Amino acid sequence: MNLWKLFFGKDLKEHFLSFDPGASHWRAITWNFDLKFPDEKSWVLEVHGKTIQLIEWRRRTADEVRFLRNSIAVGKQRAPKIEGELRALMNISIHSTIKHSLESNHEFMRAPVSGATTEDMLREAKALQWIQASFTTLQGALEKFNRDPNLILTAAFFSGKVPEENQESRDEVLRLIVFNLDISLYLRPDQSLHIIIFDDKNLGHGESKTPTFQQIIKVTKPQFYDEIVKLVHRLAQVGEIK
Repeated sequence: MNLWKLFFGKDLKEHFLSFDPGASHWRAITWNFDLKFPDEKSWVLEVHGKTIQLIEWRRRTADEVRFLRNSIAVGKQRAPKIEGELRALMNISIHSTIKHSLESNHEFMRAPVSGATTEDMLREAKALQWIQASFTTLQGALEKFNRDPNLILTAAFFSGKVPEENQESRDEVLRLIVFNLDISLYLRPDQSLHIIIFDDKNLGHGESKTPTFQQIIKVTKPQFYDEIVKLVHRLAQVGEIK
């Protein structure tokens, strides 16, 4: 008998299959944050709904995956590198969480903003060019990680309503941290999209206090959102457990 199943009472595959980000109001995915050892890699997936579910996959001398529910361990297993089924289930869980996060904002992105002007459109067109150029550079950097398995990707993705902010009126946010850029999209109650980007190049993460880019988007929300969607999906592909 599988000793982990005997101890925790559930097969690991069942934990993956019961993981559902659809009812969550906050989702977080990190790649290689807070590593304990220089040769370690980690993938952590957390969703907040009626319960807080967390899946943590760590790789050092061997792969280990564990599941927590409301901070209580409910499943754990060490898996050899040839074990492909658990890796596939972890990757599917990450992709499905991202898919839910991005699709949940579609209605907002299509909603019109009252008071939008031609001047807004002109400003947004110029800002979109900056976003496209910057994200193309990021995509190129991601390709280097995709080609070299020895490189360690450090990134994070957050979406929903930040748990630490208790006001009912708090904004929905989508945040992406990848390489030196910290990108936040705030979905405002007036249906406008507020984009703020910090560049921490040559600084520690979170050290930059002045935004490199800041724009309120009223007219062309779908175009800007398309750019972030493409970038997030590419990050998820490059960051898969292999």
